[in-house]
Amino acid sequence: MAPARRVEVLPLEGSTAGRTFFCHPQPSDATQIAELAPDQPCELFCHRLQTDQIILMRGSLDLVVLQGRRLQRITLREDEPKLVRIPPGVPHGAITVGRRSATVVNAVLRHGPSDPRDVLPRRVPASLMDQWRQLMRECGAPEE
Repeated sequence: MAPARRVEVLPLEGSTAGRTFFCHPQPSDATQIAELAPDQPCELFCHRLQTDQIILMRGSLDLVVLQGRRLQRITLREDEPKLVRIPPGVPHGAITVGRRSATVVNAVLRHGPSDPRDVLPRRVPASLMDQWRQLMRECGAPEE
């Protein structure tokens, strides 16, 4: 099955027992846990053969995705469980909101071998720089 071409924001399915929410496991080839410090500049990355399936565990986070020649902001909060699925070829980055770190789990789906270029920051197209600066101000991202 070919990966989807659009970013999906889905409610995180699971069950609750008392005050504990148990999320259903996500299919993955690798599970990554990342701690994103506050006050870090946002950079865009683009995976060629990887789908990111991101779940925020702690803190607040704004994901920025470049899709359809537009920058879009997806806000994640720990009290609103969501799964964000970012398919291959979609540039994306993250901005930690607030003063504390954000913790995310990424249930990675691989569609081929990783490419070293996948972890190199990508330039924001010149035609989108005004929109990028406005979005960074709205998110409270530090100036680069």
